[in-house]
Amino acid sequence: MRVGWNSWSVDVSDEWTVTDHPECLTLELSNEAALQFSSARKGSGDVTDEDLQGFVKENWGSILQARCGEFKGLVVHYTEDGSEWWRWFLRNKNTVLFVTYNGGPEAVESELTAVLGVLATAKPETPSEA
Repeated sequence: MRVGWNSWSVDVSDEWTVTDHPECLTLELSNEAALQFSSARKGSGDVTDEDLQGFVKENWGSILQARCGEFKGLVVHYTEDGSEWWRWFLRNKNTVLFVTYNGGPEAVESELTAVLGVLATAKPETPSEA
């Protein structure tokens, strides 16, 4: 099934628990980790790599280029307080997609392939006309 917000969506299987919060969409395969999505739209013009750089904290480590479905941008991976963190800052036209995945090392080891599979299905959505 496809889940998301009015400017983006991803494909998830039935094994994911999906919770739509006002501030983010949370996907879970276990109680040990979470994949969370939120987004914003740029007021004028397209989102640039420079715009995305503004969201990344220097102490998070190496910044790598990323492509997730029809979005592209940046990803960082780091460990903090025993948890692994993956943060993606992705763009497609005027939409920026923020994705965070975090959990214990065992959960990440067993779930990361599924997480990357979900991210590979990311696509922009055109808001319906009211």
